[in-house]
Amino acid sequence: MKKTAWMGLAASLLISSGAYAADRFVGMGIGSATIDDSANVSGTQLSVDDDDIGCKLYGGMLITDNFGFEAGWTDLGDMNQNGVDVETEGFTAAGLASLPLSEDFSVYAKAGVFFWDQDVNTVGYDGQDLMYGVGVRMRFMDQFHVRVEWEQFDTKFETDMISVTGGIQF
Repeated sequence: MKKTAWMGLAASLLISSGAYAADRFVGMGIGSATIDDSANVSGTQLSVDDDDIGCKLYGGMLITDNFGFEAGWTDLGDMNQNGVDVETEGFTAAGLASLPLSEDFSVYAKAGVFFWDQDVNTVGYDGQDLMYGVGVRMRFMDQFHVRVEWEQFDTKFETDMISVTGGIQF
């Protein structure tokens, strides 16, 4: 229920704030997700050090040249090591802080909440935890962009992802 409420709030802000929008955007990407962590799962300490392909869909808005927000869905892949199988996916809602270095190139940071579901072997976990990241964005032909970013997702097994994304702004 909380997850639905947060995603509804993010979507309504994206739709209803059209008069103030400096830059609305949507996109998708692919990257390398990595776990190098240990966690207590059902009374047993398990360690995972593996990586897999992750993917994401996102949308958001820069309300000014420097501040905005983003919401999306991220699949952090399926990690396997020593009989431990970890699959993670979830929704994100984050604030963005951007520093334009030129008209078409900027660096940014983001921080927010990751509403995650994580399966460890046959046991499912979920929660809401911190996510944050940094990246660079290059815009071209006034409506397309490419981003390269690093993100950290705090879950039962912390996961980070380096991704390349592409999208459009309108």
